[in-house]
Amino acid sequence: MKSINLTLCVFAAAFVVSVFCAPPATAQSAGVTPEPGTPSSGGITLLDDERRVSTSGTLKYWRAYSTNGGRAMLKVFRPEGNRLVLVGTSPLVTLPPGEIGTFRCSIPVSRNDIIGCYCPDTNCVDRSASGLALEADGDVGTSLSDVFRNQTGVPAVFASTTRSFNVPSMASNDLVIPVVGRGPGAAGTEWVTSLEIFNTGVQEAQVALYFNRSGMDNTTPSASAQAFIPARSVLVIEDLLLETFENEAALGSVDLIASENIIAHSYITNTGSAVGTFGQKVPAVPADWGLGDDEAPGLDPNADIAYLFSLVENDGFRTNLGICNVSGVVLEVDLSAFDGTSPVGNPIRLTLPPFSHQQINRVLHAIDAADHPSGLRLNVSAAPGSNARFIAYSSRVDNTSGDAVFQIADRQPPLTD
Repeated sequence: MKSINLTLCVFAAAFVVSVFCAPPATAQSAGVTPEPGTPSSGGITLLDDERRVSTSGTLKYWRAYSTNGGRAMLKVFRPEGNRLVLVGTSPLVTLPPGEIGTFRCSIPVSRNDIIGCYCPDTNCVDRSASGLALEADGDVGTSLSDVFRNQTGVPAVFASTTRSFNVPSMASNDLVIPVVGRGPGAAGTEWVTSLEIFNTGVQEAQVALYFNRSGMDNTTPSASAQAFIPARSVLVIEDLLLETFENEAALGSVDLIASENIIAHSYITNTGSAVGTFGQKVPAVPADWGLGDDEAPGLDPNADIAYLFSLVENDGFRTNLGICNVSGVVLEVDLSAFDGTSPVGNPIRLTLPPFSHQQINRVLHAIDAADHPSGLRLNVSAAPGSNARFIAYSSRVDNTSGDAVFQIADRQPPLTD
């Protein structure tokens, strides 16, 4: 396997505007990559009328640069006759000075929509040479198009879609690595995570990596980075959390957003054993595989349930359970253990912040089902009324060697292509 020597750029929060768009359509792009430009004052709405959205889909992330810092909000307008209709906005975010910022959003867009931003404070994003700005200072929603005028110094805005390829269903432009970790574990284990990404496309892939730290709201990712992978090539990162996200000890999940379909997996390796290294392969799965409350038992008699089975916890082995919230809202998820048709232990409900990760070590002990004489099945489902979606996994670890076996939760009925 060929390792591609690429530069990874660690982002801190900041603003010039860039957007990742993930529609089910042929790839198009618009705008430019954020970079320092001319500092500008705030209190206005800025548009890029010439570099419009080229393909329908959903904007999921945006990036920007501000020399002086400040607050900003991504805004999307749709031309309708002589009006510009506001169709969506991001949350208002804070841009630290002199850095590229990466932020989440979820804005449905159509071809020819106009992307811009609103800056309420004294400072705004850096601006490029030409474009449109609001005639009078201030925020703007639906407006007549003639209230905008040409003005030097509007934000550079970038929108990107993806190409469709005839590749296995594990290939996607929006993947989730359910768990990554680095640092000491139980029984003397020492864990390190590596990552391999294969660009299935015939063009260079721009890949954004977002680290979601366990136990916290990652609406603004805990850390992020960017990589470029040549066509049909593989990027190898030997120590993902340290090299890419500058974390010596951390646990969480990683989102991969790419301009081409990619396939990825990580290896979480225990380097603390006296008899050698042991590891588990963790596949990156498409984010749209996540289960939600529309598939919660009791709401739909034919609903999907996530199953993890042959789980054991005794003197020889321990089992850890992980949940990734792949949505921008709070998730409630229910866990129940069974031996055949018989319930075992006590069900529990977990609450995860937006885009969060949670791992329960020795999960069978946590639900009063440890030391059962046979392997147990764990049913995992979104709580009724929870509007978020999730991916679940288990990891069974040998208490003597530290060897681990990873399992993504299966679902019934299976996900169809």
